[in-house]
Amino acid sequence: MRKIDNGIFDFTTLSFVDNNWATLLIVVALILLSINAVLYRRKLLLSLQCLYSKRAFSQLSKEGKFFSEGSFMLSWPFVLIVFALSIIQVGAYFMPAFEQQLNFLQYFGIACLSVFALYIFKQIVDFVLFDLFECQEERYNFHIVGFSFLLNSSLILFLANIIVQYTDFINFYWFSILIISILFAIKVYKDFVFKSKRVNLFQFFMYFCTLEILPCALIVKLLSVLGNKGI
Repeated sequence: MRKIDNGIFDFTTLSFVDNNWATLLIVVALILLSINAVLYRRKLLLSLQCLYSKRAFSQLSKEGKFFSEGSFMLSWPFVLIVFALSIIQVGAYFMPAFEQQLNFLQYFGIACLSVFALYIFKQIVDFVLFDLFECQEERYNFHIVGFSFLLNSSLILFLANIIVQYTDFINFYWFSILIISILFAIKVYKDFVFKSKRVNLFQFFMYFCTLEILPCALIVKLLSVLGNKGI
């Protein structure tokens, strides 16, 4: 029980520890996913299925304007929260120095900014490359497949968030990485299938390395450097 001082609850002794913040984020992510499933069930299912289903991809592609609709507006914060929380949980085991220097909200803020910055960077490079290859008409299809991969990966990581948070079974992330790797292979195959005939194999390889490999390699290198410095 909290003390009551002049009829007012005293919450000054309440410590909102990291586990509580993580639980709050999981609840927020679950609420976003639930609202999305209730209000935009059809678009949510199509955006998940288009990574595997040609019919779902074709339907979502023909309708257009997905990235300005409510389903995307709810899906993107869900993706951001889940990826950021995954970074925190994995970092707590492999780079504990971060937790020693930062509180949970600071850590979460940095993780969110990192995920958001990576997404914006990829979008900018994406637009430049499609203009360079003169394949602007294929850009929307590539973005649909890319976001479907992110959304499917987020669902896998969300399950990992919950399991790791309440069981400390960090090895579940290895299983998650395996599933996400399979999803990534499907994404690469879809990208190659839907690429324009004007894009040759070398151009596609440059696109793949620039947008998929280089950003991940830079993040891994940065985290490795920061971890070694004990930041």
